[in-house]
Amino acid sequence: MHLFIFNLSEIALLIILLFVSIGSSLACFFLVQKYCTWLSLRDGGIFGTIFANTMPTLVGFIFAFVTVAAWQNHNAINDSVSKEAHTLFDLYQTLGAYPSETQKIGQEEIIKYSKLVINQEWPTLGQTGFDIETFKQLDRINSLFLNYKPANVSGFALHNEGLRLLSSYRDLRRTRVENANSYIQKPMWGALVVSALFLILFSAFFKTRNIRIHAVMMALVGGSLGVMFFLLTLLDNPFLGPSAIQPIPFEKTLESILIIQK
Repeated sequence: MHLFIFNLSEIALLIILLFVSIGSSLACFFLVQKYCTWLSLRDGGIFGTIFANTMPTLVGFIFAFVTVAAWQNHNAINDSVSKEAHTLFDLYQTLGAYPSETQKIGQEEIIKYSKLVINQEWPTLGQTGFDIETFKQLDRINSLFLNYKPANVSGFALHNEGLRLLSSYRDLRRTRVENANSYIQKPMWGALVVSALFLILFSAFFKTRNIRIHAVMMALVGGSLGVMFFLLTLLDNPFLGPSAIQPIPFEKTLESILIIQK
């Protein structure tokens, strides 16, 4: 079920969530109006106004806070992926100043690693989050740098720069892999669902003269909640769903490397 939702298109996901949220709102409205009339809120004074404004405001703050936090996390990981690809390209260019044998082996290993990231590791991000073969390929690149022994002072300076770039790349890759999971934890999802249910029930308890207008208002409340859940689903896992981060920076890095090689 989890993967089915994330494999949907944006339009399909939005339609399903709107259908579920609006349907739930109208179902709650029907049940409350039919079986809980003795609980209907009829106060049209100041206290009724206060209660009517408090619940939507509180729920709105909760959804706004979580949505903004998930959006910022999504953007931060996207920026980190771009930095990771750029660092890999800088590492490739730095190898151009190494002795010919080390240069050839190292650059070939980076090209192979880039292809593994794009074609093999990326499709598994958000599910396993870790591809052993890609990791082993990175370890081969790491071993190449660690086993290299500079022959002179200028070689030491160059090698230190290569080690620095490699260290930076490993940190960026670790950030990507560790964040390839759900940002909103299950307790938070539970709190959001319960808050949405409370708001729907709260709105259904009011008594209006025109029940059709009340039903339309309930549908609008449900639709608004559906849109919020739609945004949260899109932003929850940075590497799953219709808005998943794609390996475009790595593809551009690989294209640039292949252009340099020609």
